[in-house]
Amino acid sequence: MKTENHDFRKAHVKQGKFKSFDNTTLNYYFALPENATRIVVLVHGFCEFFGKYHEYTWYLYQAGFGFFFMEQRGHGYSEGKAKDPDVVYIDDYNTYVEDFHTFMDKVVMPATSEKKRILIAHSMGGAVGTLFLEKYPGYFDRAILSSPMLKMKSVPSKFAIIAISIYAFLFRKYKSMAPGQKHFDGIPVFETSSAASRARYDYMFEKRLKDEHYHTYGASIGWALASYKVYNRIFKNTSNLSLPITVFTAGQDHLIDSDGYRKFAKKVPHAKIITFESSRHEIFNATEETRNEYYRQVLGIIDSSS
Repeated sequence: MKTENHDFRKAHVKQGKFKSFDNTTLNYYFALPENATRIVVLVHGFCEFFGKYHEYTWYLYQAGFGFFFMEQRGHGYSEGKAKDPDVVYIDDYNTYVEDFHTFMDKVVMPATSEKKRILIAHSMGGAVGTLFLEKYPGYFDRAILSSPMLKMKSVPSKFAIIAISIYAFLFRKYKSMAPGQKHFDGIPVFETSSAASRARYDYMFEKRLKDEHYHTYGASIGWALASYKVYNRIFKNTSNLSLPITVFTAGQDHLIDSDGYRKFAKKVPHAKIITFESSRHEIFNATEETRNEYYRQVLGIIDSSS
């Protein structure tokens, strides 16, 4: 990472910014190998940033695939952060979707009009990506959802959600930290993290420590309320999903409820569900054996896109 990967990013990865639908400035990265015929657009998860995908995008580039990576609103070097820079806020997931739609129209499509486009979306990004595919068909030839947030674990009861909503509305607490969350304190927590590779966790955490733009760490009440709505919204429009979809799931996922995957398999019967039983939430940061098989399958899917 400190040598070959660093040199790859310095030589080939470019950074850009664009204005989203509401004039919010969003940050993105991209690299396009010469003669690349397939382009991957990545949608990251909650509290993530480009540094967490340095290895992932390197493998894509080495395989001859171009990539685009937008840091979502309130993440990384994109605008939209709450007053506390480590707290993630969103009013509604449609805002994420419209950000991505603007990104596709302004940045990705003009550069990839004659190429195959593959969506790779992880966790929260999986929810955003699925909502986008349902609302805006025709942008992608194939999709890979990696531990997508189709249904969260530990969702409060309907009564509790209503109570939280009333509290947030009355006291204007939408951007305040949600119960059970904590501020970034600079202390690593690998043992309870979503990664199984200590080296990869440490690499990401070092990036987080050195740059306050990467301190995003906890959910606001607004983000939590918006996320609780995603499950019903996704499954309301699954009939719009006609492109080939592969869903990679983690058997030891402590964040995502597997009931969402089972329902997705019924609602989208052409989707292929592949489970890595021993993996935590981040399959791309799993143990070596699992990680190698995951990347083998991802690169194979991209290569076979037609």
